[in-house]
Amino acid sequence: MKTKKTLFFTTAAFLIAVSIAAQETGRAGFVIKLKNGSTLRGRTLSRDETSGALRLVMTEATDAAAKSYAVIAADDTSEISSSSSDSESIRIKLKGGSDLRCKEFSLSGDSVAVKLGSASKIEIKWSDIDSISFSQ
Repeated sequence: MKTKKTLFFTTAAFLIAVSIAAQETGRAGFVIKLKNGSTLRGRTLSRDETSGALRLVMTEATDAAAKSYAVIAADDTSEISSSSSDSESIRIKLKGGSDLRCKEFSLSGDSVAVKLGSASKIEIKWSDIDSISFSQ
């Protein structure tokens, strides 16, 4: 009987560890860190012009429609970055045709602070941004 309990608890601990690891090593995409310590991951990020809320598509169906998404208040985010891989980056396409590539950016009211290296940041108004996408 003692062996069965030990085997049961060992199996349960293993399953919990695997599910935690699966959540932490999700697919490539945006990683949004919230001020409360939570982390969200998704592939597509957009912003509602009227409310300023962010919409993060977390899973997509085969017809490219969103299966699940999160709506996040911009004030609740602490930082937005790409996954940890060196070959992945965030592409911010500006109105007028130019674009920026970065590993992370943060939100501050009506602007986006884009980190362009270890020590430099620039601020861009939301109204100047055409789209934000994830690229590999």
